[in-house]
Amino acid sequence: MTPRDLLSMLVLAALWGGSFLFLRMASPVVGPLAVAAFRVAGALLLLWPLVLWHRQARQMARHTPMLLLSGLLACVLPFLGFGQAARELPAGLLSILNATAPLWGALVGWLWTRERLGPAALAGLAMGLAGVVLLAADRTHVDSAVAHGAVALALGSTLSYAIAIHHTKHYLSSLPPLSVSTGCLSAAALMLLLPAWLSGPQAVASLPVRPETWSEVPHITWAALLGLAVLCTGVAYLMFYRLLERVGPTRAMTVTFLIPVFGMLWGWLFLDEEITWSMLGGTAVILLGTLLSNGVLSTRLFIKERTA
Repeated sequence: MTPRDLLSMLVLAALWGGSFLFLRMASPVVGPLAVAAFRVAGALLLLWPLVLWHRQARQMARHTPMLLLSGLLACVLPFLGFGQAARELPAGLLSILNATAPLWGALVGWLWTRERLGPAALAGLAMGLAGVVLLAADRTHVDSAVAHGAVALALGSTLSYAIAIHHTKHYLSSLPPLSVSTGCLSAAALMLLLPAWLSGPQAVASLPVRPETWSEVPHITWAALLGLAVLCTGVAYLMFYRLLERVGPTRAMTVTFLIPVFGMLWGWLFLDEEITWSMLGGTAVILLGTLLSNGVLSTRLFIKERTA
């Protein structure tokens, strides 16, 4: 990848690492449905003017069926899943679980397009699973059946991300990144906005003050929702689909290598979350498994052998 691609990946990782901070701040107060709906709606306020400026609306309309499916896979399901998981798990742990997306991506690629999985890739998938087990065994944060359910939700969300990436590459590659981003988020908005508005804020029962109407939602929660919508969704999605166009789905998904670093950092700085040794160990195991399953580590070793 070029230095420009690497810089884009670093900024994108910082933004998506921040999304778990904002999720942790907002979801317990207003609920996962409201967070997902506000996230897509706020991002669209940023993206639709750009679509109209570049005159891409008509081209986007011709791909409506595929954009609806992509919006479900890339936005609705993972946003709801991570939003619910954020009511139980800390931001750092959520960002680590998010790093399993490339593992799912390798598995989906094998099942969908019959991409070859050699011994190193299979070992990487097994190693990634071992990292998840290590995290799930950490009683510091995963200490109940509810927390284990939240871990399962987060993993299901990353599986949905992986399917969406391959779906986009196969069926929407002719669309510009701006159209793909806006189309997916627009489809998600159609599915989420009305139910979220009718249901109102859905705070967890443990909160001392539970807002019952939108006017009672605290300002800090609105600020978290705004950051999640504009920075972590609108700007980040546009950056990601441009990166996807330049470097392909497998390399683009390696941005998840850096997200746990920022997720743990932001959670530690702003929410006083504890970073445990099992979190660090689980991160290392998952990332090593990801490198193996995507052929990065084995390829580099092979090149060194041939040039030695």
